[in-house]
Amino acid sequence: MLGALMYGVIFTFIHAMRAIRWWRWSIHGIDNLPPRDSGGMVIAMNHISWLDIPAVGAMLPFRYRLSWLAKSEIFQNPIAVWWLRQMQVIPIKRGKRDLAALDAAAEALRQGAVLLIFPEGHRSRDGVLRVGRGGAVRLAAQAGVPIVPVSILGTEYGLKGALARKRLDVTVGKPYRVLMDDNGKISPDRMDRLTNQMMQRIAALLPADRRGPYLLSDNNSDAPINDEVAG
Repeated sequence: MLGALMYGVIFTFIHAMRAIRWWRWSIHGIDNLPPRDSGGMVIAMNHISWLDIPAVGAMLPFRYRLSWLAKSEIFQNPIAVWWLRQMQVIPIKRGKRDLAALDAAAEALRQGAVLLIFPEGHRSRDGVLRVGRGGAVRLAAQAGVPIVPVSILGTEYGLKGALARKRLDVTVGKPYRVLMDDNGKISPDRMDRLTNQMMQRIAALLPADRRGPYLLSDNNSDAPINDEVAG
C-alpha cells in the first residue's frame, strides 16, 4: 500500500507537469497494451538513461504499475533497500546467472507483475540501440506471459532536458508470446533468433538512426515471426 502511494506521488507529479504543458512527454500505441486483468507481462524497452524508468512508469496507465530489475549493488543502504522493496524492485547480480533473482522475477510475472526489462543490459546514453540479451525472452516464456516491445526517445538529455521542455516519446508495440521448447527449455540457436526478433521489434519503433545493429528491421514488425505467437 505504501509503495503504491509513493509510486502514485511520482506519477501525479509527472502528469501535473504534463498538464501545464511544461513537460512535453507523450505516449503512442497505448491500445497495444494487453488488458491489465489478463495477467503479467514483460515490457522490453531500450535503455538510455536513469530517467527511463520514471518516464515510462508515469506514461503507462497507473494500473500498469511497473516492477523492474536493478543491480544488487544499490541494495546496500538500508534506506535504499526499504524504498526499492516498496517500489517492487528485484535485485539481480549483474554479469552472473542469478537464478534466485530470475526465479523471483518469473514468480512475480505469474502473480501479475508488469516487469520492465532493458534487454541491452546497460544504458546506451546516446539513444542508439545496442545488441540485446535474451533474459526478457527467457523470463516471458518461463512465466507464460507476453512480451510488449516499447521504445523511448528523449531521455538522453536527463532531467535537464525535461526542465528545458525537450520532447520525450514512448511508443508501445504489439504484444506477442514465445513458447518454451518441448523439453521445457529454449535451445541456444533458438534463443539467439528470438532475442534478435525481440530487438527488431523494439528497433522498428525507433527512428532509423537509433536502430544501431538492427537498422534493417522495419519490415512488418507487428506480424509473428517464425516461432513467435501473436499476443
